[in-house]
This record gives sequence, structure tokens and C-alpha cells, in this order.
Amino acid sequence: MKVYPECIPCFMKQILNVSRIADIPDSTIMEVLKESAKFVAKDLKINKSPGHNATFLHRIFKEKTKIQDPYKSLKDKYTEIALRLEPYLEEEFYRKSDDQLSMAIRLAALGNVIDFGIPREFDLLEEIKNLLHIPFAYFDVAILERFFVPGKPVLYVADNAGEIVFDKFLLRELKNRGLKVIFAVRGGPILNDATVEDALKSGIAEVVDELITTGKDFIGIDFDFVSEEFKNYWDRAFFVISKGQANFETLDGINSKDIFFILKAKCKPVAKELNCNVNDLIFLYNKHLLEIAESAGTK
Repeated sequence: MKVYPECIPCFMKQILNVSRIADIPDSTIMEVLKESAKFVAKDLKINKSPGHNATFLHRIFKEKTKIQDPYKSLKDKYTEIALRLEPYLEEEFYRKSDDQLSMAIRLAALGNVIDFGIPREFDLLEEIKNLLHIPFAYFDVAILERFFVPGKPVLYVADNAGEIVFDKFLLRELKNRGLKVIFAVRGGPILNDATVEDALKSGIAEVVDELITTGKDFIGIDFDFVSEEFKNYWDRAFFVISKGQANFETLDGINSKDIFFILKAKCKPVAKELNCNVNDLIFLYNKHLLEIAESAGTK
């Protein structure tokens, strides 16, 4: 996915938001925003993903403020909330479902509403109450089931801290089908994305076979910046599950690997790429997306 014009003000708003969350003085915020504006004016790569460009803006923030993990307290807060909700979700939704695999996918998608990187208000409990009534624009569970080959490795690329608690339902479903699950988090703090510390707090390590990182504090997946370890796991994976919008932005267009995207389309550019509406829930196989794009004449 490339940068859209709508991404530019979103970049600046994102940096303003992280500055407010870090509670730094207005004078410092102005310096950070000025440097960010210079990057947008001179170094923005429009043919790269929004996540790629936003990474360098957040590194400007880190360099100017010396604050490496401004979202830490919020990540801890929402991890605690999600862990408290987990038994409720299991009893009221997952266990009572006639199709637990589909419900696990729904819960994973619902977890994607926890995103501090995109400025908006949300009510997590209200989202959960409405879970069974939220339609998916795409729901490729039948295609996913074709990939359930016992012993095969699946690479699950995580998104945000807190929401990874909701991923555990699907992770267990994959394990129950005999798959070997490798769970990948960011290699360093960036936005509210999950790191190893967040994964351990969420109990993920007790569910998956291996817990790895992407290698660096990079938003999404950019193969020019990931670690050799991640590349090796990517190459060996039978298929990939990609959580969240930033991972979609950076992995969209990669058709040499079988990828299933789980996300909520939170802005118009992403909704346009997915041929859906803003706020739609998505569970989409990348080859299906390629067919949709080709039929629409957008690829």
C-alpha cells in the first residue's frame, strides 16, 4: 500500500497525539512537529507504506524527546483490562458458540479496536456487546481451513498490546488443529505495538510454540529492516496471519506468500485498498484480495 494524501495530516496528528501522551512541553512539541514536517516535505516516500513513513516520524519523536516508550503505561493498562475481560469473552462468546473457530476469528478482529495510534474514541465494552451483530466485509474462514495441515508452521504477526489477549482464542484454535504457531511481536517499542514484554504479560508465551520479534521498532513489516531470524521464519511458514492495519499496509501486495489479514478498516485509504467501508471488520485471504483488485481494475 502506498501513501495517500489523507495520510499526511494523519502523520502529523499521530505525532501530536504521542507528544500529548508523553506530556512534554508545548515548546518541545513544536520542535518535534517542525522536524516531522521537514521529513514529510523532503524525505517522505510516497511509494512506501504509511507505516514505513510513520516509523521515521516516531523515531524523530524519540530522538528529540529521549522517550523510547511513551505508550508504556497505556499498553499496561489495556493489557490488564483485556486480561480481566478474557474469562468473560471465553464463557459468554467462545464457549457458547456453535462455530468456535469463526468466533475466535471474530474475537481477534474485535481486539483490533484497541489502537491508540489512530486518534478516535472507542468503547471496548460496547464493541464486545455488539460482537455478534457486526458483519464482516470478508470472512475467508473456509479458505483458512484448507491450510490446517498438522505439523505445518504458521507465522502470526501481532499488532497492538492489549489486543493480543484477544488473539489467544485463535492461537489455541490453530494449535488444536496441530499447527506449530510462531508469534511475532515488534523488536522494540513503537506506538502501542506489542513487544516481547507485552506478550509475556499477556500470557501469549504459554499458548504458542515460539515467541519471536520482527527485529526492530518498525511499524508493520518491511523486509529491508526485519531481522534474519524473522526472515527465516517467514520463509519457512506454511502461511501467515497478519493482525492489524499497519501490518496490512506493509504486507499488502505481497502475493508470494499465503497471508490472512485480520483487521478493522479504520480509515478511507485502507478501506479503498480493501474495497470495503470504513470500520468494516476484515478476515481476508490475500489471494482473494488480489482477485478483488484485479476484477476492480486497481492492480
